[in-house]
Amino acid sequence: MQEGPINEISYYFPALQIQSFMEHLQASETYEDQYMGPIEEKIVVMTHDDQFDREMFIIESDNGFQSTWFLLDTQMNDDIPESADTQIHLNKETGTFSEQINRFNERFGFEPIFNRNHRLLWRANNFDFPFMALNGILADSTLIGTRPFRPVINGKIMPIWELPFCITDKSDRFMASYSVAGDYETPFREGLSPIVVLSHPFDVCKRYGLESCFWECLKRTKKYNYKMINMRDFYNKILKP
Repeated sequence: MQEGPINEISYYFPALQIQSFMEHLQASETYEDQYMGPIEEKIVVMTHDDQFDREMFIIESDNGFQSTWFLLDTQMNDDIPESADTQIHLNKETGTFSEQINRFNERFGFEPIFNRNHRLLWRANNFDFPFMALNGILADSTLIGTRPFRPVINGKIMPIWELPFCITDKSDRFMASYSVAGDYETPFREGLSPIVVLSHPFDVCKRYGLESCFWECLKRTKKYNYKMINMRDFYNKILKP
């Protein structure tokens, strides 16, 4: 790996629109983020970034589950099956959120309700969360952690969930993404639920020299009797009001 500077990308946030959105939210006495309570069922939420991977899709279908695909607006190809849980992968470097949502809607015929920011670019909770919520996003999965929560800003509970991921592919490169535990086994062995996985498509792993976590997670899902589902099913089953 060649050492060098890390450039932080800027993004235009519509300040007045965000402020207006915040003003219309109900105030409360809450002073901390609202974390999801414990669940008994052992669940893995499998997600993929950037592009669709037909080989992965077939493997998942053969193993009786479907994952969530966070797609860049340049990767919304015609060969993606209608049954795939496709969602948006906001790219702050290529255009506005509304433009990318419109392209998503034109391709799939509905607006996305889940998001993960490309390259995990995150400005601040009081920027990103209300901005996503006012654009119709019900749950985000950009942050890294182990406990889903609804953020609280100025005493107001945001109408959006954060479903942080805790397992991802390994790399020798200096990257924004990382796994929380030192190995893939630990969250499964300790009974963490949900375990949210960011597994890049095989082609993306090959292109960037990533060691895929896909097979390891699939193996441990079976070993520890977890159920692997997509983000839509988890939201509808656990988080939906």
